[in-house]
Amino acid sequence: MASIGANIKARRRALGMNQEELARKLGVTQANISRIESSVKGLSSDMLLPIASALSCDVRELLGLKCDDRTELSALGEDARTFVTRTLENDPQLALYLRSFVKDQDSFTEEDWKFLASSLRLALGYAVDAIKTRRVRDGF
Repeated sequence: MASIGANIKARRRALGMNQEELARKLGVTQANISRIESSVKGLSSDMLLPIASALSCDVRELLGLKCDDRTELSALGEDARTFVTRTLENDPQLALYLRSFVKDQDSFTEEDWKFLASSLRLALGYAVDAIKTRRVRDGF
């Protein structure tokens, strides 16, 4: 089983992120990230959630635990449908993109699906960060 540090490093690399970028998101130094990834420095439990959030993944993934994707997908259910509907109502252009993806999905390769998932993860991660920043700035 890989260490937590190795899992963090693998996840960061999978996102194409360097240590400095992750450090900036977390408000720590690049050297701190390097020590965490190489397991030189122990990782406090209160850092796990921020790291998972910065890497757009579940804490369980960083801990090396298996996640049951079917359980997570079924838990999304109606909430996911509501989220997508509300998002599309706020930007009709997104509906055009979504229709295009749905129409062409049978021609997607596994690499296309991975790229799409990675792109969505990055976009949603950026959106979460921007919303948090805006709320802090505006005093919410």
